[in-house]
Amino acid sequence: MDSVQKMGVRRMLVLTLPTLGFSTALSLVTMYLPLILERFTSSATLIGFAIGGEGFFSFLIPVWVGVLSDRIWTRRWGRRRPFMIFAAPFMAASLILAPFQPGYLPIAISTFVFFAAYHFYTPPYQALMPDVTPAVNQGRVQGFQTFMRGGGLFMGMVVAGFLFYRWEPLPFILCGVLIMVFTYLTVVKIREPEPEFSQLPSRPSLMEEVKRVWQSTRQNRSIQRFMVASFLWESTLAGLRPFILLYFTKSLGATEQVAGLLLGLVGVTYMVAGLASGFLADKYGRSRIMRVGLWIYLGGCVFGFFIKDIKWAFIFLPIFGLGASIVLTLPYAILIRYMPKQHIGQFTGIFSMMRGLANIAAPVLAGGAVDIAGSYLHGGREYSVIWLVSGLMIAISLFFFRHTGKDEVLNV
Repeated sequence: MDSVQKMGVRRMLVLTLPTLGFSTALSLVTMYLPLILERFTSSATLIGFAIGGEGFFSFLIPVWVGVLSDRIWTRRWGRRRPFMIFAAPFMAASLILAPFQPGYLPIAISTFVFFAAYHFYTPPYQALMPDVTPAVNQGRVQGFQTFMRGGGLFMGMVVAGFLFYRWEPLPFILCGVLIMVFTYLTVVKIREPEPEFSQLPSRPSLMEEVKRVWQSTRQNRSIQRFMVASFLWESTLAGLRPFILLYFTKSLGATEQVAGLLLGLVGVTYMVAGLASGFLADKYGRSRIMRVGLWIYLGGCVFGFFIKDIKWAFIFLPIFGLGASIVLTLPYAILIRYMPKQHIGQFTGIFSMMRGLANIAAPVLAGGAVDIAGSYLHGGREYSVIWLVSGLMIAISLFFFRHTGKDEVLNV
């Protein structure tokens, strides 16, 4: 793609719209489906199994589907969009049907279908972005995607809650419709450039090609370090998410209403900072802005451990949201510089898998840290240790990210 070509705002919005749909769906499934599951089982373990099953699919599917999306080409739909077309109806149908199911098992099956379709959909969709985005706009596009992801969190937590308590199936139905509409708009409006013949991978068996992906990763130290760093970055948020409300209410003594207000404040900061960091990254260099974000994020985590008054949270949480937004916006835009064009889907699959593994491991690690801290900290203060866990992950990630940063500043 021509390096001086630019992408307009409307096209960026159309390209990133599906993120709003599936981000809303993820928030909806993890926040409100457990309330329905509670009617059919009193076991928190069984509820956790139904919702936490995402980890299993995030480990198995992304690399395989990433490899497949590199191997095919269709004249009408390109190579990434067929996967979106196939998976979107399964995501939508599983969402719409879940609240109507008569028991625990059918709801759990609906959830598993959703997660399988989600991980079939997202690696090719993510790989579509560098395929169609000029190099000068890749940071901006990731910023728009972060904005959509933040919007999805708001819709899935706040708007969906308003609808859920009026008629429980309503947010699930509307979200399923949104996924189909947004996928349709992106598939129809975004055209993939046909890859050059030299960029199409040869066709060994699928297993051999997956093995080749792992061999390429082992041989490239830059990608190895970056994948470890991306795992740590995703882990910071994955470890905080299950315990953040407990931190607000138990450690800081906030009411549920104040805790919700604080989360809304973080969400707004996250969305605005995501857009801004994408523009700044394209102008001043992605790795440079990423480092700034990491240090801001680290400072916010340290501050979060030490504060004891809810009033201070209104100061430190926007700082945390700013750093978190940068750290979660730019990794894929940085990874694009390492990926050969003919293997974008494969490395995107590994990137998605690392994020999935973080969502499995980080909550367990953070929960274990809270349990250990309970022997030394009391009165709810043990929940503040989640910030130290995230801060430690950021500090370690700085070590793995230390040699990254030679990316040039593109003329924009």
